[in-house]
Amino acid sequence: MTPDLDRALRELDVDWPATPDLAAAVATRIAETPRTPRFARPRARLAAVLAAVLLVLAGGTLAVPEARSTVFRWLGIESVEIKREQPRATPGASLDLGTPTSLDALTVPVLQASGLGTPGVYETSLPDGTRAASLVYDGPVLVQTFKARVTPFIEKTIGSGADVEALTVDGATAYWIAATHGFAYQSPDDVGFEDQRIAGRTLLVERADGLLLRIEGVGSRERAVAIARSVQ
Repeated sequence: MTPDLDRALRELDVDWPATPDLAAAVATRIAETPRTPRFARPRARLAAVLAAVLLVLAGGTLAVPEARSTVFRWLGIESVEIKREQPRATPGASLDLGTPTSLDALTVPVLQASGLGTPGVYETSLPDGTRAASLVYDGPVLVQTFKARVTPFIEKTIGSGADVEALTVDGATAYWIAATHGFAYQSPDDVGFEDQRIAGRTLLVERADGLLLRIEGVGSRERAVAIARSVQ
């Protein structure tokens, strides 16, 4: 190491990691170096020692951003850019759907949409105690399934002149809600009410298997229906 590099490293105001065992690391590296012809041995041994020292120094200093940048500059590596990025948040983390989990860990029936990427997965406890599988895709788009039905509550909403349209999706009764809303539903044990979670329109589908499919955050009825037809 040159005096200038040594001085530059010592002047860095960083939280240095513990000093590694240089002697042991260098000895191990030298022992592992293949034997070379006698006339080339001094140069090869010097190269092995320098490589081992640099390797150990890198292991100790590269964990410190300032030291890492200085070492790279002294080694002539000017094109390396070091960034620290926050881990990507799980989709739907702000929707109060519960603790993120995995598809395999869900204890309730789940319907997963195709073509929307990898979702954030939650097992959500609804106000009446019903548990729902909540999948949140980038957008965000919420695809939620739970054992319930919204008839006759939605029928009353349609009768009041709200922006609700009755549809049929692959033979199942469905409702397209085009305005800000909440909706009442009948679960096996009670009646609950679920507020809107994402600003946008919502499709509710009462499936023949007893599951209520809720798709929220979509921009158009056609896209919502296409998502409903893709779930499995």
